[in-house]
Amino acid sequence: MTLVDDTRDAAVLLGGRSGRASDSHGFWSGRVGRVCTRFGPIALLLASAGLFLGFGLHEAWLDSPTFDEPVYVSAGLTGILHHDLTLNDEHPVLPKVVAALPVLLVHPVVPPNGSWDSNDERTYSAAFLNAQRQAGTLRAVTFSSRLVPLLEAIALAFVLFAIGRGLFGRAAGALAGSLWLLSPFVLGLSHLDSLDVSFALAVGLWSWALLHWLRDPTTRRTIVLGVTTAAAVLTDVTGLILVALAVVTIVATGGRRTLRQSLRQCGLLLLMTWALVWVVYGALDPSVFLDPTVVLPAPYLNGMSYLWRNDTVAGPGYLLGVAWTGGRWWYWPGALSLKTVPTTLLLLVVAPLGWIGLDRSTRRQALLTLVAPALCLLAFTILMPRDIGVRYLLPVLALWLVAASSIVRLARRTLVGVVAVGALPVLAGLAMVSSSPDSLAWVTPPLGPAYRVMTNSDVDWGQGFSRLEAWSAGKDPFVAYFGPRGLSAGSIPHVRPLLDTSPSRIRGWVAVSATDLTSAESARLAWLRAYCPVGQLGESILLYYFDRPPSAHPGPEEPAGYCGPGDKGVSVRTTTLPHG
Repeated sequence: MTLVDDTRDAAVLLGGRSGRASDSHGFWSGRVGRVCTRFGPIALLLASAGLFLGFGLHEAWLDSPTFDEPVYVSAGLTGILHHDLTLNDEHPVLPKVVAALPVLLVHPVVPPNGSWDSNDERTYSAAFLNAQRQAGTLRAVTFSSRLVPLLEAIALAFVLFAIGRGLFGRAAGALAGSLWLLSPFVLGLSHLDSLDVSFALAVGLWSWALLHWLRDPTTRRTIVLGVTTAAAVLTDVTGLILVALAVVTIVATGGRRTLRQSLRQCGLLLLMTWALVWVVYGALDPSVFLDPTVVLPAPYLNGMSYLWRNDTVAGPGYLLGVAWTGGRWWYWPGALSLKTVPTTLLLLVVAPLGWIGLDRSTRRQALLTLVAPALCLLAFTILMPRDIGVRYLLPVLALWLVAASSIVRLARRTLVGVVAVGALPVLAGLAMVSSSPDSLAWVTPPLGPAYRVMTNSDVDWGQGFSRLEAWSAGKDPFVAYFGPRGLSAGSIPHVRPLLDTSPSRIRGWVAVSATDLTSAESARLAWLRAYCPVGQLGESILLYYFDRPPSAHPGPEEPAGYCGPGDKGVSVRTTTLPHG
């Protein structure tokens, strides 16, 4: 891509004309055009990052700890303070440790324990959470643990910009980065301490390093590729897929290099990856060197074994009124469609059109750095029988956005194309703003409410506990809450358990997490799906009121819609609000 093509693309994204400014435009017109062409894409990306960060910080402060966060925070802190890498059964440990660093600044309460290498993550994370509640530090600890994931999401936007610029021009890179940041789906996950955004960043960096290596396969760039590969392996076990892809790419693209040279580069990459994994684990816990397993540190291998035992067990799934147990391949495209802004989804669908007319070299590089890793990660995810959240596709979405941003090349040819491409970030930004402060529960508006079409981390990951606690005061409700260990309905004064109560004994207020209603406790709460809720808390907790005991007869798999605002009345069966 030449500089002329690069600047023309940037001008198109900003709505300006392509090519050189005509003499009739005059000196100032030409200067303004050059300034916009040069700085416009970065300005768009910076504006998107500022908007994203503002809303992300707001939601990070409001939302309660979600299902896995107390485990990750406590595991990160024990790794830093006590050099214990065995608390959390899941590995790798790097993103948890990095996210826990800002937590140290708010002085969290770390419950004492005499045997740090024999803790149970279930009991200790609950003890850790309760210690923060008693000390009044829970909100500060939770908020500070979410700062790194927010910054990682922003960093990934600039990585996508760099990849897109290298392949398709500055305007394409800016489009990919801005659409990543202006996604309610991405905002909903990025303001939480989860591993998904961290791995997406690692995959983006790996793709960027591979692109540079393909253009100039020097030893220095092989080392950089090895570092990014190690980062992926240290972030998620599926990073091992990228190790295999990197090796295959080096050998398959040997070209003029001899087989010996290619094998030497493969060896260097594998050595870098292997050494860095051991260095990071050894720095956190030197005892790993006392029980060497040669291939990978023992805690890492034990974590892989744990994930294999648990993630290959069929779990409950739910989408668009259909419930099942196990994996369904159609869940992933269906769920991603519901969680993606419609105009952005349209761009992803028409992405192949943007590759028309690409030169052979660019197409080859894009296939190796974008399409190949995205398809491999997608295939691995689809094969897992746990359809509990489309968040596992975040790396795939990031690479897909870059591949789709090539459409800028075609859009610049017509005024309609220019307007359409320019509208994409605007419409995505409006969707993101409208999703706040409940971005995690956002779905494409015509298909809501969210609790009727999706479940688990796509809608309700336990983020509504503080709202539930405030709402419950003076109501003595029956409650079923889905959330992290240590936070339960039983810790709220005067709350009665819903799951252990017969419907014939229920009168008054009922609150239930959307995840419990449609998946986690779907069998025990089947009767409640026949009734329409009269309200909701953060789009993740549903509220009901029964002036007489409900029937125990099971309802359909799809919960009833909200009661009408006028009669508070009937969807399938009656549930009414109290007078006054």
